[in-house]
Amino acid sequence: MESSRVVDAFSLLPGHVLQQADAVQAYFQAELQGTPTWVELPEEARPESWSTFKRPVCPLRLALYGHPDAGGYLEKHCRDAVVACGLQPIPDWPSVYFDSSSHTLLMVYVDDFKAAGPPAALDAMWERLRPRLRIGDPGPVSVFLGCTQRETQVPHPSLPLTLRVLEYDMEDFLSS
Repeated sequence: MESSRVVDAFSLLPGHVLQQADAVQAYFQAELQGTPTWVELPEEARPESWSTFKRPVCPLRLALYGHPDAGGYLEKHCRDAVVACGLQPIPDWPSVYFDSSSHTLLMVYVDDFKAAGPPAALDAMWERLRPRLRIGDPGPVSVFLGCTQRETQVPHPSLPLTLRVLEYDMEDFLSS
């Protein structure tokens, strides 16, 4: 949660915006590594040529949700892709990356991506990521990790300027 809030704060710098995007079928993007795992496919997913077999199995190639190591392989897959696009991991803060040349900050949480920086730089960052990760269209942050976020503007109490403020609303999450 702290990394999400840091990205939020970074987005409030002058000329910066906040965006989010979701990975498309995230667990289908990472290859399973390590100890080979075999799975039994349900009947409806079996090829017709397997109809003579009683309980056929096949090797699991993708780090599918439910496998005990799937999250780690997905995290590694995302990290490798993000670093290949020029963002640098922030030491001792897993899944948070910064690009000093474009002034963009990105956090990755499983299949959720949240980024802040100048709008043109964010557009370029998303475009660099897309050949390596299947990511949906980025847009303004609305609900992130169960929290509704709204950016508002309020007048400064004593100076003639307007402040950008992020409001967090957890009511819908708590109700559910």
